[in-house]
Amino acid sequence: MKFFFKKSLDISEETKKLSSYIKQCKQIIDQNDYSSPESSLCLPSDVHILSQIDAMVAKKKTAKLKYVITIGIGGSNLGAKAIYDALYGSVDMFTPDRYPKMIFLDTIDPKINTAFLTFFKSHVKSADEFAISIISKSGTNTEPVVNAEVLLGYIKNRFSKWKQRCVITTDANSPMWNEGARLGIDVLNIPKQVGGRYSVFSAVGLFPLAMANIDIRSLLQGAKKMRDICVNESPQNYSFTSSVFQYQNWKKGRSIHNNFYFQPEFESLGKWYRQLMGESIGKEKKGITPIVSIGSVDHHSMVQLYWGGSQDKTTEIIYAKKSQDCFVPQEALFPTLSNTKGKNTSEIVSAIRKGTALAYKKQMEPFFEIEFDEINTYEMGGYMQCKMLEIMYLAKLLGVNAFDQPQVELYKIETKKILAK
Repeated sequence: MKFFFKKSLDISEETKKLSSYIKQCKQIIDQNDYSSPESSLCLPSDVHILSQIDAMVAKKKTAKLKYVITIGIGGSNLGAKAIYDALYGSVDMFTPDRYPKMIFLDTIDPKINTAFLTFFKSHVKSADEFAISIISKSGTNTEPVVNAEVLLGYIKNRFSKWKQRCVITTDANSPMWNEGARLGIDVLNIPKQVGGRYSVFSAVGLFPLAMANIDIRSLLQGAKKMRDICVNESPQNYSFTSSVFQYQNWKKGRSIHNNFYFQPEFESLGKWYRQLMGESIGKEKKGITPIVSIGSVDHHSMVQLYWGGSQDKTTEIIYAKKSQDCFVPQEALFPTLSNTKGKNTSEIVSAIRKGTALAYKKQMEPFFEIEFDEINTYEMGGYMQCKMLEIMYLAKLLGVNAFDQPQVELYKIETKKILAK
């Protein structure tokens, strides 16, 4: 993975502000300190958690497994979905015979729930063909509890061993933890201080991904490598540099950050980052609004605004250098674009991306670039760890708490009041 920043970026002032915090983060890692809000930094190298997940996967995995159903919302869902969609999910409809597939049930939607149950009834013949991962850190969120009740209400009447096909991932001694123990459903623990949006390298993300045959060790290796680079006072600390880039531009009035992904399979990754940034730094009337753009779809919907509208945005261009390919025929049916004949589609996407970067330069719009060598678990782990650290550093620069989300609780409180009537 490579990062490309403007060479004239002056980071001296922010280096002084963050120096002690970077040392604090390193100490948390060295001491494997799970009492700290930054304890998610310990996850990539936590062999104890990994062994627990290995044991649960060995217990639940079957030769006939076809569907790994993940029930969660927000941080309990977005990280695993980002990784799965980047690797497989975006083309699932074109690979009907590739299993296991992951299915994500997040928000409550009557149409989706009904369609899913109809699909489940017709496509699942044996309990060995599915596994259900129910995830809720607090154990009290309305959406995952309702979706779990709807699905389990059906399967418990059809499969006698339904409990053996379920795993609950939650905080120790949460209401869902206690109910799992009462029902005899296996439970995995989320470390208490690890917030949902920082939890992808815990059982929250690792268990369902491992069940879907995704290489979680490579994911963690990528995260650990990037963590070691970015908890360090060195020029290669990309988390620090990108946080400074965003902070300096925020002070100039650029309060929107555009994540411009040049592979559509990264869209769910953008939504993961959107939560990470939005919930972590949107406090005390401060914050940067994260948005997600997809190249080149949004060249035809949004770049007019980006380059011709208000100068209130920064941009991060993210792309993968290597991907599977196909070619434009030499004898084109539509000769209007003769310069594309015989070229592979990666060349064409690269030209669009380079043209975009040049346009940003000419418009004098602030941006930087991140290049994945290819889309794989190692690179995904590195990117996600880099971004989590970036947000921790950015929150420190802004003077806000990166780990709470007090306003999110407002709708939950009002929803429960309405349902109680």
